[in-house]
Amino acid sequence: MGEFSGQVIVAVKKKSCFKDLVAIIVLVSVLAVVSHLVITNPMGPSRLLYYLQAPVVQWKVKCSVGAPEWMSKIQRYASLNMGAAASQLAYIGPGGDQHHCESGWKDKIWGDESLDAKVRFRFASTTKTVTAIAVLNLINQNKVSLDDTIVDILELRQTLKDPRVGNITIEHLLSHRAGWDRERTQDVMFLRNIKPWCPSSPEKLSDTSLLYNPGEMEAYSNLGYCLLGLAIEKVSGKTYRDYIRDSFEMNNTTLEFIDGPYMLDEVSYDFRHEEFYGVNYYKAFDFQALSSSAGLSGNALDLAKLVSASLSIGPITILNGDMSSGCNSANIQECYGYGVYRYQPNDKDIPLYIHGGNLPGASSVIVVTPDGSVLVWLGAGSPRPGSKVLPSFYNFIRESAFAD
Repeated sequence: MGEFSGQVIVAVKKKSCFKDLVAIIVLVSVLAVVSHLVITNPMGPSRLLYYLQAPVVQWKVKCSVGAPEWMSKIQRYASLNMGAAASQLAYIGPGGDQHHCESGWKDKIWGDESLDAKVRFRFASTTKTVTAIAVLNLINQNKVSLDDTIVDILELRQTLKDPRVGNITIEHLLSHRAGWDRERTQDVMFLRNIKPWCPSSPEKLSDTSLLYNPGEMEAYSNLGYCLLGLAIEKVSGKTYRDYIRDSFEMNNTTLEFIDGPYMLDEVSYDFRHEEFYGVNYYKAFDFQALSSSAGLSGNALDLAKLVSASLSIGPITILNGDMSSGCNSANIQECYGYGVYRYQPNDKDIPLYIHGGNLPGASSVIVVTPDGSVLVWLGAGSPRPGSKVLPSFYNFIRESAFAD
């Protein structure tokens, strides 16, 4: 009997040791996998965490009195799908009614400062719509025309390396049809730690070469909008920043240009979905040079007011550009006109006139409808890499706010 009991005890100990060994192997394997993921994808855990945090942000939505229910739905959608831990949404209807919603906190998720309508966001490339409006105002005042060439406006007399540069007009620059292509060459405005030649050395325009004839091909261009800023300076006799401040009475708004560092009233941005840049990204770029292409900031309602007011100043507005020739409006970021592009997946859909913007940790979008409704969304975050969420976001906006 004693011998049998001993055998049982030995077997139990062996079984226990085997379980311990399996547990250790599993634990080591889990730690190895986690360590590998953290080393190879250090932002991975925080990106996964966002899906747990997003419902908290979705809960933290507040809107102005009388705001349509669809505005809070857009905010909740954006919080999850656009990676925006904090965001503002402003809407101005064709009759002038104004509404706004805010999500999240100014400082951090579950932070000490709730986000309100006055908090500052970076507009990124939606600044280009403001630049386009400023150019169109000068055109409407007969101080410059769509057919004027940028070489003539800047009074460049140097021999052109590429003679086609002499044919680039204001209209080409507004509609991203000047002939450069940042997808095939470098974007001179966003070279890391390299000062761009525009706007400080406009004579260097004569050294550039085009990939297409002006007007032949649409290709998004930050350089083109820098040159438009120079055109504004030449025609108005003011610096670009001073002209914009005076023309749009920025002193009475939250609108202001950024020089790089964050302002005290600015939201805290979430960089977890960025592949390369972090909180100090601004040190790599010249925001003075980016003034007319990506340099404005403010709140969503003030930007919506500016865009809405511009629609009543004619005869030419941002909705009057050719947004149908040689492009496919079913794709986003095609069919550019004057500071916006037309997005219309099919003939049954109402067309949306859009301009989006991105800087590290920041996203923005302006949406205008044919009847003059204006929607502006500003986010303190960016979608997860490779998500291709923008068409879905814009379609959600159309179906929520503008569907019949």
